[in-house]
This record gives sequence, structure tokens and C-alpha cells, in this order.
Amino acid sequence: MDVFGIEVLKGLGRFFAHPLTYIIPITMFILGYVRVKRERAAFHTRVYQAVFDVTAPLLPGLLTGIALSIVIFATGLTVPFAFLVLVGSIMFLFILLGRIRWLSPSYTIGLAIILALFLPGMESGYGWVDSLLSELGQADYRPALVLLTVLMLAEGLLIWRNGKNHTSPIVVKSSRGKWIGAHRLQRIWFIPAFIFVPGGTLEALNWWPVLSIGDEGLSLSLVPFAIGVKYSIFSTLPSAAMKLAGQRVMVLAIITGISTAAAFYAPAMVLYTAIFAVAAREILTLWIKGKERSHTPFFRLRQHGICILGVLPESPAEKMGMKPGEVIMKVNGQPVNNESEFYDSLQKNSAYCKVEVCDVQGEIRHTQSAVYDNEHHELGVLLVKEQDFPEIMTKEA
Repeated sequence: MDVFGIEVLKGLGRFFAHPLTYIIPITMFILGYVRVKRERAAFHTRVYQAVFDVTAPLLPGLLTGIALSIVIFATGLTVPFAFLVLVGSIMFLFILLGRIRWLSPSYTIGLAIILALFLPGMESGYGWVDSLLSELGQADYRPALVLLTVLMLAEGLLIWRNGKNHTSPIVVKSSRGKWIGAHRLQRIWFIPAFIFVPGGTLEALNWWPVLSIGDEGLSLSLVPFAIGVKYSIFSTLPSAAMKLAGQRVMVLAIITGISTAAAFYAPAMVLYTAIFAVAAREILTLWIKGKERSHTPFFRLRQHGICILGVLPESPAEKMGMKPGEVIMKVNGQPVNNESEFYDSLQKNSAYCKVEVCDVQGEIRHTQSAVYDNEHHELGVLLVKEQDFPEIMTKEA
């Protein structure tokens, strides 16, 4: 037990010495800064502060890391140090390129397995690199497939359960040249997880079903993983879109898991499973993107009423229970069909506001609230505006 405790402390030390431990949160903050800049360009206000992109995904990421660590402890899953270096290098490269969606484990772990199977035949001329390549060439990557499957399941669950929260409203120009609203999920979940690495003082247990390290001992490392996603949602509400997207990723994870099980009987399946994970994830992303763009935009200008694209936190609109996707029909008794009529009706009573709202089920409700405490002299709703936007708003639909 003393040996295990020492290894835990060493694992924590390795975590704080890992560059990605600092690069990932910094990248999360940069995403928040870019989001705030985009929201201010479109709406002259931001929904959340930039640091929110670091703090909001923090708890789900930590809980996922704890669950992943439990799975690793239960199975005795172990991967070589060289493989973790390769995975970390791929993550860093994708972050450097700004390809947040490529931080899906399908790409990071899947590509690492593919490269690990082919790189050992190369020589770099650098001793430490060749040593890592040699270690890669001697490894068994079936446990890495288990890690891939578990992380894909975690990705699907995070998208399904957490992706719908705090999406960012955006305004883009459609293929017909009209401005439409949408919601964007661009997020990184920071997932620290303990993992066993061959070479150390810990002894393997006979009941571990996945462990395959021969007579070597084990060391324990707390490794910073990252799962990144990027979706632009045009045709429906974020909650419905993220539920479907998460479920589809989980289906891919289950198929990958079945193929992983087959790889324990047919080692050649390791390569095919990794290729499938990468290719299937890319096909799914492109299919979802094409499907979103082919449907009628949900957040658009309407003949009757104005559609709510977003609601500012702690605003009168939030206190009145307004939600994205609902349609404001009347303000202070006056019908509103565009932004100008909305603000004119709002000014009829500068201290109090009565609103008639049509919800997503088509039912009408009436709500009211004081508005004197809103510094923008608005309800706190974000609308699609029929006007030109700065160049930061791009043609995406």
C-alpha cells in the first residue's frame, strides 16, 4: 500500500510537469475570448465572460476523468510511455493548428495507434526519438483500443448531457444571402485520468483482464487528456441536436468496442479498428454538417413575431422564463414583427414590460417583469437583425 501511495504522488508530479496540463486550459480561455469577440461583434454584448469556457466544462471533465481512472484501475489497462508521448504530441499539434474538433479521441487516440504501428520502421538520428520509436514497436496496442473505446463513450456522453448547455448564439449569412441565427458548441473538456505505464515498482494483479506487460512492474501517471467538439446548429434547438449527436458518437463507440473485442482474438484487427474510428468519426461529422445546412433554419426572421436567438443570463428575459427558439408576438400589447417594432413597443413602458410569447410547442403564454435594472434598456434577448454585420461574421450556411 505504501508503494501504491508513492506511485500516486509520483503520478501527480508527472501531471504538473506535463505541458498539456497548462496548454489545454489556456486554449480553453482563448476559445472563450474568441467567443466573446464574436458575440460583441454581432450583438454588442457578450453572453458569458471568456473564463466561463474554462470553468463551465471543468466539473464534467473532472468527473469523466474520475470515471476513466476507475475503469483503468478495474481493468489494469496499461499503455507504453512512448504511446502517451505520441498522443500528447498529436493533441498539441491539433491545438496549435486550431482544429478543436480534431481533439475527439477518435482522431487523437485512433491516429496515435495507426502511427505507432508504422513509425517504428523509421530512424530519426536522434537517440531519444529512436528510443521512443523502439518502444512503440514492441508494444501491444489492444489495451490502447480499450482506451479509445472508453474515451469515445465519454465523448458521446459529454456531448449528449453537457453539450446542450451554454451554447453560443451566432449570426451567419445563408446561401441565399440572408442573415440567420444559429448556435455554436465549441468546447474543450479537460480530462485528467490516471493510467498505468510499464516500468515501475507496482506489481500486476492476476485478475486484471486487460493488462499485458509480461514480468515488468508498473508506474502510475496522471495524464491530461482533452476532448474537443465543434458544432454549428442551424435547423433545431441545441438540446435536440446535441442529444442526437452524442447518441451517434456513442453508437460509433459501441461498434469500436465490438471491433476491439475481436482484436483480442485477431491482432490484425487493431489497425482496422483504429482506421474505422478515425474514418467513421469524420464521416459522421461531415454528415451532421451537411444535414444541418440542408434543412430550413430554425432561427430566422418571421412574418409574425420575432424569434429569440439567445437570452442573457440574469436578465429580465431570463427571469421571465424566455428561452431560445420561442417567438415574441407582442410587447406591451403591441404586435412586433421586427427589431424596430420590438424596441418601439418596449419603450412604451420604460420600467415595466408585458410580453406575449409563443413557445416551441406553439402555445401562447403571457409574462411580465420590471426592466429598469437592465443597463442596455432591453429585455436581455438576442435577435437576428436584418442588417450588415462586421467581417467577423462569416458565410457559413
